Amino acid sequence: MKTRSILLLLFLPSFIFAQNVNRPGYSVAELKNDFKIFRSALEEGHPGIYRYNSKVTMNSIFEAAEMSITRPMGESEYQILLSKVTTQIGCGHLAVIAPKIDQDKFDKEPTAIPFQPYYSGGKLFVLTNFSAIADKGFVGARIVSVNGHLTHAMLKDMFAIMSADGNNKTYKYRNLTYSKYFTRYFYYLYGDTNSYTVEYISGAGTSVKKTKLAGLPFSELNAIRDKKYPQHFLSDPLEFKLEDDKKTAYLKIESFDEDVLEQKKIDFSKFLQSAFNRIDSNKIKNLIIDLRNNHGGTDEFGKLLFSYLMAHDFDYYSSLTIKTDSFGFFKYTTMRSPKVPKGMLKANAAGTFDVIRHPNVGKQKPLLPTYSGKIYVLINGGCFSTASECISMIHSNTNAVFIGEESGGGYYGNNSGMVPEMTLPNTKIRIAIPLMKYVMAVKDYQFKDRGLIPNYEVIPKIADKLNGNDPELEFAKKLISK
Repeated sequence: MKTRSILLLLFLPSFIFAQNVNRPGYSVAELKNDFKIFRSALEEGHPGIYRYNSKVTMNSIFEAAEMSITRPMGESEYQILLSKVTTQIGCGHLAVIAPKIDQDKFDKEPTAIPFQPYYSGGKLFVLTNFSAIADKGFVGARIVSVNGHLTHAMLKDMFAIMSADGNNKTYKYRNLTYSKYFTRYFYYLYGDTNSYTVEYISGAGTSVKKTKLAGLPFSELNAIRDKKYPQHFLSDPLEFKLEDDKKTAYLKIESFDEDVLEQKKIDFSKFLQSAFNRIDSNKIKNLIIDLRNNHGGTDEFGKLLFSYLMAHDFDYYSSLTIKTDSFGFFKYTTMRSPKVPKGMLKANAAGTFDVIRHPNVGKQKPLLPTYSGKIYVLINGGCFSTASECISMIHSNTNAVFIGEESGGGYYGNNSGMVPEMTLPNTKIRIAIPLMKYVMAVKDYQFKDRGLIPNYEVIPKIADKLNGNDPELEFAKKLISK
């Protein structure tokens, strides 16, 4: 009972800042009914619900949250409640999403905060500026408050409702670097707004300045962004080059997403084959693999990269499982059938099902030419999902040196694959629930609930970002030169 009382405190104070958002509210009965459906769906479908917390602990979290429903609530307040539950599961692919009607309004109307934040050392800075205010004195400034919400309190509120794998924090830090994510969490917490009063301190100053910025539709923000900062936002997701020393190759893979690469008319398999052929023909001794800000994508693409680093057959996934072959909560989704496609699964001794139709399942073959030189991998909190899987495999199976910031995904795996979106019948809040549990064929990493912690922590400061410095890459080159 003592544990439940402590957990209850986690949910009760969270509603002070969100009580007047959206429609007047839903009755206690409606909220509790939605909560039962929400809990049942997670217990039925989420394969990693007890990956980081025991069933006893999760039961206490669910019960404490439900006990806190003692009065009517609006969507945003209720969404925060549900988010505070899902963050305890420790799954970066699990998401609580506003009702579609509200999200559409948010996406189309002038709600976007008109600058790109950058998180560094517990503080927020202005990295790029999309507003009408002059760049001088604003770009690079430290943000003190937004609409009266002090930065440290605002970040605490945001991190409390942002999902991540295990106890990873860097994934949350890097998500805030995207205007859309920052705006979305601001909207969830503090309500709908089309203007932002920002207090800030210019880079070289000490006094607090204040400005009022008009929000932008995301379509307009994106147009300004691409025109003003093409070097940041329109660069190719893949890059390969040989460095001037003729001994080092640089391979950047900023996305494993097949759709993104197809839009750029890039054949990923051919790109990798060409890169490693050139590495082999030039007898390259040092390879820098840059996976920073790679949020993942197609599972097989991470394995393809790893395949060039292995000289023998290997397992990529230790297991790939799903809890059941038929889901009751699918009636709250747009899925046509509650059953998983025939031939995809095989029952196992644990009472769950192995996914047998997946290109990364079973013994995998290396790809030629095999690279056997020194490997340096650049990582940060933006490395997630497929990218995080690949990072774990490289770390566990090679002598690669990792430089940067703790990766954003769980070292031992994640929960993703199929991610149906259910809609709660009363509040219309949506829950995206991943159905497949990925366990990587890795071992002996001491942190069970973290991403990969690099050999050398090198994190760019705001001055580095503004001046175009790349301290992680420069650090790798210095290691190679020694």
